[in-house]
Amino acid sequence: MSDLQQDVANNPISLASVSSLTSNLRTYARSQLPEAMVPSRFIILDKLPKLPNGKVDRQRLPVVDIDDSDNENYVPPSNPDEIKIARIWQDILGINRVGIEDSFFDLGGDSITVVQMAAKVREEYNIELSLRRLFKNPTITALVQMISAEGIVVTGSGLINLNDEELIKEAQLPDDIYPDNDAIAPVTKNYKTILLTGGTGYTGAFLLRELLDRSDAYIYVLARAKDPVDAVNRVIENLKYYALLTDKDESRLRGVAGDIGRPYFALTKEAYEEIATEVEMVVHNAALSSYAMPYKQLKPINVLGTHEVLRLACRKRIKPIHYISSLSVFPGHKGAQYFSETKLTEPDGLVGGYRQTKWVSDRLVSLIRNRGVPTCIYRPGQITGAQDTGACSTDTYLNSAIKSCIQLGAELDFDVMLEITPVDFCAKAVAHIALSGDKLNNQYHMVGNRTVSWSEVCEMIRGHGYKLRNISYPDWYKELSTALKNGKENALSKFFPLFGEQSASADAGDEGSHPEFETKNLVNALEGSGIECRELDQDFLSLYIDYFISIGFIPSPEQQIENGVKL
Repeated sequence: MSDLQQDVANNPISLASVSSLTSNLRTYARSQLPEAMVPSRFIILDKLPKLPNGKVDRQRLPVVDIDDSDNENYVPPSNPDEIKIARIWQDILGINRVGIEDSFFDLGGDSITVVQMAAKVREEYNIELSLRRLFKNPTITALVQMISAEGIVVTGSGLINLNDEELIKEAQLPDDIYPDNDAIAPVTKNYKTILLTGGTGYTGAFLLRELLDRSDAYIYVLARAKDPVDAVNRVIENLKYYALLTDKDESRLRGVAGDIGRPYFALTKEAYEEIATEVEMVVHNAALSSYAMPYKQLKPINVLGTHEVLRLACRKRIKPIHYISSLSVFPGHKGAQYFSETKLTEPDGLVGGYRQTKWVSDRLVSLIRNRGVPTCIYRPGQITGAQDTGACSTDTYLNSAIKSCIQLGAELDFDVMLEITPVDFCAKAVAHIALSGDKLNNQYHMVGNRTVSWSEVCEMIRGHGYKLRNISYPDWYKELSTALKNGKENALSKFFPLFGEQSASADAGDEGSHPEFETKNLVNALEGSGIECRELDQDFLSLYIDYFISIGFIPSPEQQIENGVKL
């Protein structure tokens, strides 16, 4: 048979099917990844070029031509408005060809460049774009329709949320997540092996430190990595970053190179069955914690990842699950509210993609108890820096808001209350309760010693020497949007869709809500442990600020003035 005949007879990837395959790949990627992470180009090869040792020869891989669209449905701009907007996209994204049905995010856009793009369109047409509608349908066609249909489009705020009925449907356990008939009974103390998810993150680093210090168990760490050794190395580097690493840690770590959001963690059958057999307890901490992403984009990691953790808990041996939820699972209505340490029942109008995914997962974890899997649910507030060192993640909504106000030299006028949970207090409490083995099937509200208002936090920032003007919300919004339009760095740029011109959306925070959280379960569980939560006061916030200054996250008060902040 000739090469041509063999190609026709045996090659399933014909020219006609390549477009369908790439479309299916993109659809699958969009169901598994945040929009901004979905690949914009796919190249189909019969086989990968190999080196003599069997590894992929990267030098012989075809070069991706960003202008060579693999989308056979490419539609070029054809009228003046489409051409004008396409040129704006090309300038911002640095590409040479844009189709009117191409997604801004498929082409490489993100939450920062979409704000810059909207500002350029506003300059060109003298209108305000609805970022909410733009996130929902990020194409040139949709943009032109927004411009032509209304002439002027009022800036919207907030993200696309699920309603209560949809959330309740999401919070249903699949029938196949059920303990094996011959599953080994759960171990309830003296654990020899523990699986930790999210060990490459901020809270995960402190959880791992406490699990290592408070037990003799080997810790399996699930991480995206090329192999188990690489998974351990990623976790080690994370411990080192927060000055938590000791010499003996590596010998007790077992790497699991997998993906929390994919079926069976994308492991081989052998690797999956190994951890299903060996692991005796799971601490599930992995999550995408972005307030600026809608439910659909967060679901693969935050919800489907919980499905996979619960599935693992049912295989081979029943494994107690300790799930790190959040106080944000409770809706924030105006006025006083009281929330008990009980299982969730109704979402009651809860909004925000991140909060909704945490609500669904919290509910799923409580439901698995009915199938014989012991669980504990921990609900911390805003997780902040360590009580002793101030070591803190820079990639949080709260810390971005603090930095943004320092950058602008202006306070965000926002009537919200904050439950502050230091990361080391959270980690100590979770590890203590989880390892005790006798406090299962409870919920724990991990709140600080007192609730503080955002305005109090701003006063403490001033108390550290920073200049923050008191201005109205509309004026604050105008200053922020002008800074972003001019290409200035601001920490709230990635959260900009949460803010409207006249007021913040409900996704940004529960304005006017004054919640109180029951802590009886937590108090009883920590009795005699010596684990206490430090109150957020001027000295404590200054500890955080000094840490932020030391790592270059924020300028010092003197540098704020030198940077020309408006006084």
